Amino acid sequence: MDNQQEIFPIVDVNGLVTGSATRGECHSGSKLLHPVVHLHVFNSKGEVYLQRRPKWKDIQPGKWDTAVGGHIDYGETPEEALHREVREELGITNFISEFVDKYVFESKRERELVYVHRTKYDGEICPSTEELDGGRFWTMQEIREAMGKEVLTPNFESEFERCFGKELDIKYALFFDIDGTLVSFKTHEIPPSTIFALTQAKANGHKVFISTGRPPLIITNLGAIEHLIDGYVTINGALCFVGDKMVRCKDIPKEAALTVVQDAQEKNYGLIIVGEKDVAVIDPQGEVDKVFRGEIAVENLNQAKPLDQVLEQRILQLTPFFPEAYEHDLMLRIPSCTSGRWHPAFTDITAKGADKGEGILTLAAHLGLDPQYTMAFGDGGNDSSMIKAAGIGVAMGNALESLKQEADYTTTSVDDDGVLNALRHFGLI
Repeated sequence: MDNQQEIFPIVDVNGLVTGSATRGECHSGSKLLHPVVHLHVFNSKGEVYLQRRPKWKDIQPGKWDTAVGGHIDYGETPEEALHREVREELGITNFISEFVDKYVFESKRERELVYVHRTKYDGEICPSTEELDGGRFWTMQEIREAMGKEVLTPNFESEFERCFGKELDIKYALFFDIDGTLVSFKTHEIPPSTIFALTQAKANGHKVFISTGRPPLIITNLGAIEHLIDGYVTINGALCFVGDKMVRCKDIPKEAALTVVQDAQEKNYGLIIVGEKDVAVIDPQGEVDKVFRGEIAVENLNQAKPLDQVLEQRILQLTPFFPEAYEHDLMLRIPSCTSGRWHPAFTDITAKGADKGEGILTLAAHLGLDPQYTMAFGDGGNDSSMIKAAGIGVAMGNALESLKQEADYTTTSVDDDGVLNALRHFGLI
């Protein structure tokens, strides 16, 4: 039980100490104004840590409450009380707090002068087994759904609305890979559930972006959602644009590009060369056509231009068709480049710094979007950088196991309503 004889300071609305009283007196309905400190703990995914009050508490037992909340002892400053309470309740000693607000809270039993703080923290949390009945991070959707249902303390509900109400209605920038994420490898189409989900997300004020390894020439399978798209990260981040405005164009050093072209010609493997404007194809064994047209249903490769014409342009991506075992050897010869494999038959080579993660950050900066409120969806190896860069990374159920390990959340597969289920999970629709 709480110590009813514990001495609290009595203060005016400005925090000036005017006297003292016991805990029992302050909680007896006397309405003696006494000060408390609150800390709201957010993680990098925008989730909020809540503590559960023990059943023995004399106020709001068993309900979920602010991460840290405690009375200021007589003779103690708010800052001293905050660090003491955080250490005692959550075991956290190294954090940076930000003062948010000061206000008077009143219930039937008490009046408190509340000093509100917040912090961003991704470290270990060890809730006190003596003072708390556990705790966990909550998504904004979970908090929204719990409000008004006697799950959360009234104090938390009113305070969170007062101080962080805007964060309950955050709008996200959603970035989607195409193949295996938006488009099914089985049907080569966007599932109806995904079209519905993106339509709802857009209607709710979220923005929709494409983040793909495909160059614009072969982005031909998004007709059902094209009207919803706000911008594009293409060629694995080498070319980004919004409408007709190019935001980024990062090319491969010419010497590196020629090294790969010569290697493909000497070793007789397929290669797609993506220039700033056009695409060229080397396909001596028909493997490019077999995989791109036969397996992935890529169109427009018949519009490829002669190799010499494309090599006169800035080269943004090279897609060689060789086994993963050879990839390491070739990449050692072109240290200015990076490789992102999302299919066993080929990999995508771009200049270092040109990846989907950098593409997302580039578009976010251009449009004034907070990277914390970006969400990326992917399934392949070339999606790793954006899963890491986004505020929330979502791996499809059909994704590589390595990508699932990097993601913040794994949804169901593209053919099993994966996008719809993820957007519902995070409360965006």
